[in-house]
Amino acid sequence: MVGMAERYDVHIAGYTLTVTTERSAEHMERLGRLLNERVREIQKTGGSANYLHVVMLAALKLGDEVLDLRNRLEQERKQLEEKGKGLLEAIEGALK
Repeated sequence: MVGMAERYDVHIAGYTLTVTTERSAEHMERLGRLLNERVREIQKTGGSANYLHVVMLAALKLGDEVLDLRNRLEQERKQLEEKGKGLLEAIEGALK
């Protein structure tokens, strides 16, 4: 059913977190893999021995990526909006 929340176990850095969400099992697995990839990257650099710190650093890295993508998306949206206005003006000018 659409809109029905399900419970999933997400395994992150050796811990299991039970999450209730409307997202699919595949989506939750992808999220878990993504976070675990970042955790492993930080562990390889010797960032911290404390798992909580490692997971928080991984979450910060992912958050940073999200903010960068949001900023780029907003810039693209503004550029498309400007191009659309320019095209509309050109069409209106050609129709006069």
